[in-house]
Amino acid sequence: MASHCYMSLPGIGKWERALSETGAQWAPYRRYLTTAIKAAEQRSPILAWRLPTETERCAIQQQASRRAASRQSSRKPARRRDRIELKETIGGEWIILEPRPGFEEEPDATFEAFLEARDIHEREPQRSRGQLFWNPQNKIAILASDHERLALKVERLPTILNADTETPQALIYLRTNTWPLECQKNALEQLENLPSPRLAPLVRLASTRPTWETPKPRMLTEGEWVFLRRQVDGGLRDGTQEQRTFVTRALATPDYAVLEGPPGSGKTTAICELILQLAREDKRVLLVASTHVAVDNVLENLMSWQDQAEQKLVMPLRIGDEDNIASAAVRPWALNRLVRTCKGEILDFLDKPGAGSALGANSRTLLGQALRSDKQSALANMMLEASNLVCATTIGILQHPSIKQSRHLEPFDVLILDEASKTTFSEFLVPALFARRWVIVGDRRQLSPFVDETDLAENVRNLLPSAAANAAAYAFQASEQGYRKRGSSLLAFGSAEQRQLQIEEAEARAVPAVDLDTYDLAQPCVPLVGAQIVCASAETLCAWEHRLPGDLHLFNEAVPLLPDWQAHRRACGIENQQAPASWADEVAWRQVRAYELRHNPSEQQRLLDELQALLPKAATTQAVTPHLRENLEQMRRVAMTSILEILQVGAGSLGWDKETALTHGLPGQVQEQRCVSLSFQHRMHPDISAFPREKFYAGGGLLNDASSLDRHWTYQHYGRRAVWLDIAPRPEPRGGQSRGNRNLAEADALMDELTAFADWAKHAPRSGSNAQAPWKVAALTFYKGQEHELRKRLQTLSGQRANTRHFTLHNGRVEVALCTVDRFQGHEADLVLLSFVKSGCVGFLNSPNRLNVALTRARFQLVLIGHRRWMDSERCRSDLLRGLASSPHYAKDFGWDNP
Repeated sequence: MASHCYMSLPGIGKWERALSETGAQWAPYRRYLTTAIKAAEQRSPILAWRLPTETERCAIQQQASRRAASRQSSRKPARRRDRIELKETIGGEWIILEPRPGFEEEPDATFEAFLEARDIHEREPQRSRGQLFWNPQNKIAILASDHERLALKVERLPTILNADTETPQALIYLRTNTWPLECQKNALEQLENLPSPRLAPLVRLASTRPTWETPKPRMLTEGEWVFLRRQVDGGLRDGTQEQRTFVTRALATPDYAVLEGPPGSGKTTAICELILQLAREDKRVLLVASTHVAVDNVLENLMSWQDQAEQKLVMPLRIGDEDNIASAAVRPWALNRLVRTCKGEILDFLDKPGAGSALGANSRTLLGQALRSDKQSALANMMLEASNLVCATTIGILQHPSIKQSRHLEPFDVLILDEASKTTFSEFLVPALFARRWVIVGDRRQLSPFVDETDLAENVRNLLPSAAANAAAYAFQASEQGYRKRGSSLLAFGSAEQRQLQIEEAEARAVPAVDLDTYDLAQPCVPLVGAQIVCASAETLCAWEHRLPGDLHLFNEAVPLLPDWQAHRRACGIENQQAPASWADEVAWRQVRAYELRHNPSEQQRLLDELQALLPKAATTQAVTPHLRENLEQMRRVAMTSILEILQVGAGSLGWDKETALTHGLPGQVQEQRCVSLSFQHRMHPDISAFPREKFYAGGGLLNDASSLDRHWTYQHYGRRAVWLDIAPRPEPRGGQSRGNRNLAEADALMDELTAFADWAKHAPRSGSNAQAPWKVAALTFYKGQEHELRKRLQTLSGQRANTRHFTLHNGRVEVALCTVDRFQGHEADLVLLSFVKSGCVGFLNSPNRLNVALTRARFQLVLIGHRRWMDSERCRSDLLRGLASSPHYAKDFGWDNP
């Protein structure tokens, strides 16, 4: 069947060769997704929960009432009461989600998974023969969710383990949703085995001899432009000509168009223009992005224009939960809401006495019965087929009825993928299969795709036998090659082969090691004195207990109790260290961090060296895993490279010795005909854009300040628009509990700056026509621990103790968004207060992509809050951070002194 499909594909070269080549190119993706699905099935995300306070309960109920009122607002007064959907009246109990104790840096993805789930479990699953078994009696249905307050409404409260003890465990568990990964795998298999002719450009990405069609020029007259029209004086804003070039190329392309633009360069405006021009040509568009805000920004701009326009060119539909749509202007276009409204209006008409003629009575009865029994899918499909703009996130698009039910879907003329730097190739494929042409928009100097380290680790784990992996991990930890040398190890092994493998691995790294099973207990054992690794059977370790050195720190699970030896260690003040992560985990997190630092090669090198050092050195292991290094590199490229990066520079060879677009990017001339870069920014005051332009966009001619940029304001608290408050961390109290990733001194400084600004802003009108619009402030940090600390303070300052991310001050004159940097990509604010937290260690502050996002969110004022003296010293091991701290673009404190 596949051969017949490939015979009909244009532009792929000889079909036999293409069939073989593409299969080899897709194989790494297929293997990775298969393993990732299996790994996800073995995972059970865990969160803590508690009952809401009275204040939180009131806030949740108020939000529920507002939501119900919003849903009723579109209904006509004549709607019969028995059909009004008052979901808020159902029973259930609200609970608040929190990270487990000791897991303060729990990623946002875990909370999002719980908030979007249909049910939770009150007990962890049982594991048997590598499988998880979930007791259905422990399942609790989720009735509603509140994302802002991290709250779930459940049909009953979960029971608490050990409720009568001093350590009760209020935990809930989630069965991982593997549907997104399965959709990616299915899309890949469909492209590999049953590609239709319209998907030929996707197949060409993996072909070594593709033929790329030359786009036919497509020009627009001045009167046809909408968002990109000339200004009143007849001129074009800086960057508008580049935006126009992109639109005309996207209209003309037979396959791909790429728009690259730095922060604030007008990518959203260009997308809006393109959508309107496609609508004029009666084309259907599928708009997809990795975040809700990116999708809603485009849709909000389009609807704002269309409300004032005579022509109503766009009939949009927004797929996704209404509660995830922050924009009030976008919410009315939510698919579920429109279906609900339409269904009610039809039923109202059918219920009217004498509606229609008698000839159609039976048909009306059947229609009414169908609407009452149907779960809205028929109406939803009708609306989706009638819409010329369907919008969703890369996850939300999976809720499209046709995709959800694996039915045929009439392809869209164009897929527009925004924030493409955060979308992997396999994620892109899911919506890409439902389109004829593909427009990719983003900035590869911003954040990369989110990589689940657990999925990556599971894939890595399959590359090496467990005995060899453990031997390499312990030898690495004890060697001088490891950046974080954890110390010597005491290991118990059941077989002589395992012990011999550990000794071989240690000797290959020049790590002193001894196998006690090869020595006589009655004789001296000189190598034991300086050994970094001591291994033996459990019985032998018990026999040698009183001769073991006390400075062995790491243990594997097979080591017996050895009570006398442990007592000796305690008497000497030697603490047991936590056992190291598995070899696969050690490799996985370093792969992720190394990829984050790909634009920071000097600091990436240490991680690359550590990854090299983690590879097995024993000859026995190397003989059975000759391609381990290549497999690891292949896995990294598959899991972490975005579709935007693939089209521009490629994902790397992937073990393939011939160039393809997938491995090396689109050919030069093909890119020139399809790709456009936006060089001007319209967001930041020039003081704010100066450092990012020099550091992250140097040589590319990007992030230039637009001449029309107006960032005048009357707030005189700072002398310059980019300042740095040098805040040294407070010393930890002796014997006190560790604060984790929190910095109380920085939190104090940030709140002081926020309070001062809010006191000014409550009486300060904005410039321009919208003088009473609220001022927007972003309190950003790199760490969840600091976010939690700031949340408590913002709840106190605002009095909104139930809120977690959005707060208002002074009767709404100031809106404050609290966020981690990673979550704030795609957003902007008038004032950004950025807390670095770290002092003494770099953490992941040295990622150029992450730092670029952090420094480019502010419109009027950027305030950096961190230990500048440490970052500017030799004690800081990051060249990037030292360059940031020594930059003259960030004034000291209030900006009157030069740095």
